[in-house]
Amino acid sequence: MSLVARRFSRAAQTYERGAGLHRHVAARLIERMPDPDELGTGSILEVGCGTGVFSEQIRQRYPQAPLCLLDVSEPMVACVRERWGNAPGLRYVVADVREYHPDAPFDWVFSSSVLHWATPLDRTFTGLRGMLVPGGGISAAVMIDGTLGELHALRRRIAPGKMPGGRLPSREEVVSAMQSSGFSVTTADEETIQTRYHSADDFLCTIHAQGLTGGPVSRAPAPLSRTELKRLRKEYDVAFRDGASGVFATFVVFYFTAKRPMAINGE
Repeated sequence: MSLVARRFSRAAQTYERGAGLHRHVAARLIERMPDPDELGTGSILEVGCGTGVFSEQIRQRYPQAPLCLLDVSEPMVACVRERWGNAPGLRYVVADVREYHPDAPFDWVFSSSVLHWATPLDRTFTGLRGMLVPGGGISAAVMIDGTLGELHALRRRIAPGKMPGGRLPSREEVVSAMQSSGFSVTTADEETIQTRYHSADDFLCTIHAQGLTGGPVSRAPAPLSRTELKRLRKEYDVAFRDGASGVFATFVVFYFTAKRPMAINGE
């Protein structure tokens, strides 16, 4: 199991702590998704169902559509299965989207705050294109470069030799990966969100509980020492204070819809 899968599996029981950001992103993504009449009873794949934060909104918007809930974390899928059981039209799959091969193609793919983990993106989008019927589409929200910029800047100052080896993709890199994979981008927009926390300690505990501290984007060759971590908390409380309400952190989200072209010459 990958580092990301292990991190989210450990976070399954605490994921919804402070999940306001994910609910906000999911709600904004829902606004950008196809009209229910357009989709009708077409089949849906949700990539990265987590504990069902976004899944619940998908079910409400498309009550007639069969829905396959996929996540790389078995404990996450277990949480959703416990919530809905064997409800009609639902299917649960534990798999890495990069390795998943469905029995039949889907009409639409939805994903909220997940695909930035599934690198390399061109491989992921190529795989998703193959999971769609001709003319099918994908609507997704991904975190992009600039997310948690305050934390990364402070960490770079405190422990420059202990920076993570990876980074989130840029908007341009996401679009390029989609286009090179054969998708036609139909809508694209960006949102910068500042979330508030009681303190730096609350902020760090929240993103840890949500599984956001795993994977190459967050994991460094060596962990911060206790002294470095204490200094980071102290300086974050001062440098990124949000009046009397605590501290803030920035997340940059890229929303997009893309279509697989209709089949040509039997493609």
